[in-house]
Amino acid sequence: MWELGILELLIALFLLLPLIRPFIKGLWSMDGLAILPLLALGAAAGLFPAYGIRPECLPLIVYVIILNIANLPALSALFRHLKNDDFRDRGYFSTGLLLGLLIAVTALAIYFVPSLDPRMADAGVRTGVVRDTNRNTNLFLRIYEPDAEPRALLVLIPPAMGSLMTVDGLCGELSRRGFTVLTYSRKGIDSPAIGDRGKKLPLSPVRSIRLLEVIFQGTGRVAANKLGRALEEERKQDLIFLLRCIKSGTENLLTEDTDRDHVFIAGFGAGGAAAVSLAASPGFAAAYPAVQGIIGLECPILSALGQEPVKPLGISREEAGWWRFFRADLGNRIANLGPRKVKGIENLPLPEVPAFYILSDRALYAGRRENRYMSIRESFQRGTSPAALAMVPGAGPLDYSDVPEKYPLLSLLFSGDMAPVWAREDYIGGTASLIINFAAALDTGGQRPLTRTVLDRTISVDTNRAWNLTSTEYILGL
Repeated sequence: MWELGILELLIALFLLLPLIRPFIKGLWSMDGLAILPLLALGAAAGLFPAYGIRPECLPLIVYVIILNIANLPALSALFRHLKNDDFRDRGYFSTGLLLGLLIAVTALAIYFVPSLDPRMADAGVRTGVVRDTNRNTNLFLRIYEPDAEPRALLVLIPPAMGSLMTVDGLCGELSRRGFTVLTYSRKGIDSPAIGDRGKKLPLSPVRSIRLLEVIFQGTGRVAANKLGRALEEERKQDLIFLLRCIKSGTENLLTEDTDRDHVFIAGFGAGGAAAVSLAASPGFAAAYPAVQGIIGLECPILSALGQEPVKPLGISREEAGWWRFFRADLGNRIANLGPRKVKGIENLPLPEVPAFYILSDRALYAGRRENRYMSIRESFQRGTSPAALAMVPGAGPLDYSDVPEKYPLLSLLFSGDMAPVWAREDYIGGTASLIINFAAALDTGGQRPLTRTVLDRTISVDTNRAWNLTSTEYILGL
């Protein structure tokens, strides 16, 4: 991603020259330097459309905006053909402060330039769009075809925040190692959705804020939890539609040689929770016998959580009289205006097919097990179908994807709690190995068995009582 780094350095250079102008006499006559911050602003505005949301560039962009506001008088004088010597009045302290900030924000952007190209892969990928007429909804598909003979089919639901851009490398790795991978995005749900011709369809600012509420407060606040339930239901309906298309062979989703008899479903966040809930629907295994197992990646099941009840009034109008009842009712309404908390388990889904949960190492700690990961733990422990749970030391909630290589700053900000056993570049291959090893542990490789990979012994793997084989060792490839 050298070209992104060069663009960031170019933006910094455009800002640097006007800053050092007071101290270099040869630059005093160059009034045209006042236009450079405006050019820097234009280049900065093109960063996100070209490279996606780059969080490490946000401080640099804010700095560019502030400097352009301060540069407005000089720019106005330039366009009006007036002489402006105000820059010579700027002192050493203020200039040094501005230079220090420029160095800091540029260094941050350069240091966290992604090691993996943020653009989507084209080779070996088919794109298309299918329409669910019952819901008046388009699903933009990406299908990653394996180079070798057809093997098991994996339907992968990406995280809504980041969408396909955060799993493109993982899909490619899974495809290279045997799966046919079908994934998709939806306008108005994914941020951004990726159209059938690769066009990015961003989520509105309001919906983006609501999505962030789900991610950060879905296991703590009732309002955010309700939004998360709605998102899970959307993902669930998407899955039902795709599974029906795969089963019936309609919509021409897959080539004729695709193995439709061995299907796995994997999902991040709400997609993983939707897969768990769908697989727990009565009669699911009988209705979709091709589905061999499901994989949930960092997928707290928000629809399983209960809600803190509304505070009751406790008195009646007849007993209390109208004035006392009015005061009590008003106080009760004010008390209930506060945010209600998520509390306990309401409706725990127990999948009818084998399930595999891949979680951050934060799930190893009791406090988080009883909060964010409570629904997963309960489903894992109570299920009558085989279930396994893996936690990689050092893995954060965003790391089982392309995030460590495409968005290294986010991986740092949302890191795991333990010393990492995987380097940044290991997460795509490591996550693919966990998924493939789980599929191989079920001994349903399809027309050609999936090849297992040996993983680090320090990875924590738990299994429930329903396994009839040495599943822990098998998932680690030992």
